[in-house]
Amino acid sequence: MKSRKLLAVFTLIGLSANAYANEDFVSPLYVPSELETLSTTSLTYERTDFDGDSAKEDLILRETLLVGFSQETAIKASVGNRFNLKGITSEEYNNEHNFDYELGALKNWRTENGAIVQGGMSYYTYNPRSWYGRSHQAKEKIRENKGNTRWYKEARAEVKAGYELEDGLLPYASLGINANLDDADRDFYYNAFAGVHKLENSFAYGAGLRYEFETSADKNRTLSAEASADYYIDDNISIGGVIDYRVIGDEEPKIDSQYSAEARFKVLF
Repeated sequence: MKSRKLLAVFTLIGLSANAYANEDFVSPLYVPSELETLSTTSLTYERTDFDGDSAKEDLILRETLLVGFSQETAIKASVGNRFNLKGITSEEYNNEHNFDYELGALKNWRTENGAIVQGGMSYYTYNPRSWYGRSHQAKEKIRENKGNTRWYKEARAEVKAGYELEDGLLPYASLGINANLDDADRDFYYNAFAGVHKLENSFAYGAGLRYEFETSADKNRTLSAEASADYYIDDNISIGGVIDYRVIGDEEPKIDSQYSAEARFKVLF
C-alpha cells in the first residue's frame, strides 16, 4: 500500500514538472495559450562610448503584452518611454514625451519531433502623428524646412526556428528585418541571432551571438554577445535580466564600447 502511495506521489511530481516545463514563458519561442496574457515589464540601461567623445546613455522603461487568441497565436502590444534619447538613437527623433509604440502578431508552428518555427510581424513608431505615413502637407512643410522631422516608423518582421531537446534545452536561431517607412532611401536593418535556452528547475538561462547590419549609407556592422537568466518565483511569475555587449563592429561615428543591461519582470495570467 505504501509503495502505491509513493508511486502516486512521484507520478504527480513528474506530471507537475512536465506541466511547468511546458509553461516556460521566458523561452524566446513562447506564445501564450488562448485567453492567456503574458506581461513583460522591463527597465533597460544602454551606454555607448564614442572614440574621442563623451559617453551617451539611455534608460528605457517598457511594457509588452502578448495576448493569446487561438492555437499558439498572439497579439503583441508594447509601449516604452526613453528617458534620454540623445545618445543611442539620433536626437532628431526625440519627441516631447519620448514614447514609442509597437503593435503586431506572432504565431508558432510545431512538428511532432520537437521542431518549432515562429513568425512575427509588427509596426513600430516614435511619436506617431499618423499610423500609416506622413501627409502630403507635412512632407511639403518638411521640404520647406518648416515642419517637424522628429517622427519615425518601421515595419518589422522576424522568423525564429528552434528544436526542443531533453532536459529543457532549446537551441534556436532568428532572422529579423526592420524596414524604415519614411526615408526616401527606404533603408533596411537586419539582425541574425543564434543561441541556446535552458530550463532547469526554477531557473532559465540563455546565451547567444547577434549580428546586425544595415543598408543605409553608413552600412554599419555589429557583432554582440548576449546572456540572460530568469528565476521563476511562482508558476506564473518570473524575474530576470539580460546583458548585451558589443564584441566588434564597424560604426559611424566610431564606437569604443557599447552595452545594455535589462531587468525584467514577467507575469502570465
